[in-house]
Amino acid sequence: MRYIAKKDTWFKENTEVELIDDYRDFNNWNLGLFRGIRICENPLSENKKTKGEEYFDEEVCSFDEFGVINE
Repeated sequence: MRYIAKKDTWFKENTEVELIDDYRDFNNWNLGLFRGIRICENPLSENKKTKGEEYFDEEVCSFDEFGVINE
């Protein structure tokens, strides 16, 4: 399966993210640990040089934040 970030979520819209760990079987949560491209919004708190900088990051997110392509 491929996961594509939706608008207004943690990762850059329309980019593919990698599922690192699936937590859906744990307490019936609809969560997973994902890795993908993020766009810096606050350089100080994200430890980046400039706003708008793209970088790879990991975050626990709901599977609802992604479009799924079955292959």
